[in-house]
Amino acid sequence: MKISKIEVQKKNKKRSSIYIDGEFKFGLDNEIILKYEIKEGDELTEDQIKNFLLAEEKQKIKQRAYRLLKYRSRSIAEMKDRLLKLGYEPEIVERAVRELIEEGILNNHKFAREFVSDYTNLKPKGNIFIMKELKSKKVDDLYIQEVLRERDEKSLIKKILEKKFSDFNKKDPKQKAKIIRYLLYRGFTLQAIYEVLGEDYE
Repeated sequence: MKISKIEVQKKNKKRSSIYIDGEFKFGLDNEIILKYEIKEGDELTEDQIKNFLLAEEKQKIKQRAYRLLKYRSRSIAEMKDRLLKLGYEPEIVERAVRELIEEGILNNHKFAREFVSDYTNLKPKGNIFIMKELKSKKVDDLYIQEVLRERDEKSLIKKILEKKFSDFNKKDPKQKAKIIRYLLYRGFTLQAIYEVLGEDYE
């Protein structure tokens, strides 16, 4: 089988049509053509064609991953699950994700830090929330404990009290109970809540 023509596609200049023995055979991303140095006149085997098409599919998966990451960062497990739900082949997803990890695009340590930053500065939540969410996204416990050690839950609680409960009366049991419920709902630890509200934690 001989490549008789490589023609840039009119509707998508980033892709080219591959003609074999005078007939259109398949389309490829131009990056794949450059990577494998595919050129007119090359003799191809079925295995080579299969490898080109696998590389093409992997490229599509990676491009989809880049688009997903534009919306928000994701853990490795999250990305893998999302790509599988989109219907891509598990084996090719595995290869694509592995490359994204090697390239530093997917990194659970970095993801954990960005996640904590969002829920510290933009939408303050407590350590219990952080721990539960990161575990559900299959982030290593080592990374979770590291980012939690760097947080100051009590400072976050104080800011919330100043912003939402500026007229808070510590001596009013009903008000205190309401605030405790609110903070627990947002995932703050009971110890930090009690310490800020002036009670001993038992």
